Amino acid sequence: MKKLSLTLLLIICTFLLAACGSGDKEVSGGEGKLEAPGKFLRIGSGPMGSGWFPITTIMSEVYMDNFSGLNASQIEGGSTANLKSLDVGDIEMGINYTSDFSDAIKGEGSFEKKVDTIASVASLYPVYQTIATLQKSEDINSIEDIVDKHIFLGPKDGGGPVAFWRMMEEYGIDEEKIKKAGGKISYGNYNDGASMLADGNVDVFLGGGAPAIASLQEIEMTNPVKVLPIDQDKLESISKKDYGISFDNLPAGTYKGQEKDIPTYTAVSMLTVQKELDEEYVYNLTKLFWDNMSAFEKQIPERAKHFTLETVLDGIDPETLHPGAKKYYEEKGALK
Repeated sequence: MKKLSLTLLLIICTFLLAACGSGDKEVSGGEGKLEAPGKFLRIGSGPMGSGWFPITTIMSEVYMDNFSGLNASQIEGGSTANLKSLDVGDIEMGINYTSDFSDAIKGEGSFEKKVDTIASVASLYPVYQTIATLQKSEDINSIEDIVDKHIFLGPKDGGGPVAFWRMMEEYGIDEEKIKKAGGKISYGNYNDGASMLADGNVDVFLGGGAPAIASLQEIEMTNPVKVLPIDQDKLESISKKDYGISFDNLPAGTYKGQEKDIPTYTAVSMLTVQKELDEEYVYNLTKLFWDNMSAFEKQIPERAKHFTLETVLDGIDPETLHPGAKKYYEEKGALK
């Protein structure tokens, strides 16, 4: 009888320990959350002051809230830098331009060889490439006027400089011509570039906005800016080339004192992932992005208003979609 009681006591203790272990697992694992194949998700973003940084901030929060034990972080980068980082495995997901994605898979532009390790997820929004100076710079009113000036081009490994030089080709301008004329080129994050413009350390600023660039809006409180127009014939010419570059008008009122629409060239921001990522994982990453539009609309309304399933494939060849993203769009009727 005593032996039976001892056996019963051991059984009861075993059940109690199992119950405690199960409870601990639920607390640490996050009940009802999705499972990720790894503990880390590194998302290639843009530099501080760019429009991409707040997007990846929201994405990181959304993914950590919905995946069990996932540590999502954003890495400062740029369009071409993010694509190269995806290729070597330094990040799992990133934002870049559709034009640079096209270059990457073809081995053109900034890419010496074809990149076959990446897959597309979504087209997000058009980015207005903005070439600006200060309103008080009376000698800078056109693209031709910037040749002998100090020009800030944003992050060196970003898509902005690539698109800029292609746009300049239409004017017969290249880096050598600028240097021969006494001009200079600098790179860095947008906040630093805007500060340099305000302080007179650079004459011309290049950045991408949707439509406004936050760092330019910050300096225009005391240093009103002037956006340089791109000639319509040059815009029509570049749009016909296989660069993934289009054009539109920067809306009047984007910056103080801007009374008219200003023609400029545009690129499209997109999400890209490593091709080898698990299909179900990318399906969930895609679904969570679109299921949490309210977070984007609340925090970045000017950009989020362009996030739609109707335009999710703008500038993207469906054949380049990751199978997980493709599955989601087929379910939603965005891809047939």
